Amino acid sequence: MARGSVIAWRVWEALFKVFAGVKPIRKTQEDLFLVADRRYLGRSFTIDGIKVKPFDRVLELHINNELVMDILKDHHSLMASTVKLLSEARDSLPALAEYVENETGKNVRALYGVTFIHRGISRLGFSSFPISNRFMRELSRWHLRKLFEMVNPGGTQALTKHRDDFVPRVVAISKDHLLELYHAE
Repeated sequence: MARGSVIAWRVWEALFKVFAGVKPIRKTQEDLFLVADRRYLGRSFTIDGIKVKPFDRVLELHINNELVMDILKDHHSLMASTVKLLSEARDSLPALAEYVENETGKNVRALYGVTFIHRGISRLGFSSFPISNRFMRELSRWHLRKLFEMVNPGGTQALTKHRDDFVPRVVAISKDHLLELYHAE
């Protein structure tokens, strides 16, 4: 990626985080996940036996794209990048559980996000399902493809070659299930 593009992208990321209220889960360490405390505005859904309805408090999960960009630069094969990302997810989930257990996450019912990175997500305790709203599905697909092209040096080629693998989905986990799996006492 050209130096000017990287600078523009990093400025965009910083502005987005500020205006969208996206925060790190720990100040002392870089994690794969970032979060935004929200009122849920979509259609009701049930995750891990917990019904999430409009206006319930949820944590919106965001991927730390700068960390992903560094991983993709350091690991030239898709398999090595995937293994490293999975390792980062496993390392970040206990911190995420700690974050939702404190006062900040006290009334949160579920955590969810939209991502291409959903294969094997069930091994981490998350469920994934299609985006039901067609407009949001296409907007997410466009946005995530552009983002993937920005953070991945071979992104355009990968998107062309593996088109069917890059379909965004909602990934979600209830707060209770996250704590059950990752809470360290």
